[in-house]
Amino acid sequence: MKPLLPLLMLFTTHVFSATAPYPPLNATTLDAQQVSSKAKVTYLKFWATWCAYCVEEMPLLEQSYQQANDGYQVIAINIGFNQSQRGVVSYLKKHDYQFPTVFDSDGSITRQYQVLGTPQHILLDGHGNELYRSALFTDELANKLSKLQGSR
Repeated sequence: MKPLLPLLMLFTTHVFSATAPYPPLNATTLDAQQVSSKAKVTYLKFWATWCAYCVEEMPLLEQSYQQANDGYQVIAINIGFNQSQRGVVSYLKKHDYQFPTVFDSDGSITRQYQVLGTPQHILLDGHGNELYRSALFTDELANKLSKLQGSR
């Protein structure tokens, strides 16, 4: 049953499509930088350190961040559930991840984007419209990101 769960999550989250644009994300990263999705193509990844799939995909997130070339921005959102900000910072430093990370301590960002589980990948256009959503880092997401690299 366990291998079926990710497939079920992938199916149910992939077919979900927001009917209205999301309001812009405006947040502060763990290193005190301001980030915003306003007027920018944005790849959001919702994750947690205790999520095995999340941890497995983190090198792909770092690679996406390094290859974005101003075609899109990457923002990692740690969902904050059963997490500490200190623990997340330690995890990121241990693996030398450079992508901007927001700690969603009160769950407001997770609710804003209607995230029900981790990992969750959401690609937004510059107006906040959802272009793509999936539970796992898929080939389709990789292709979409590749097309966006340096496209601005």
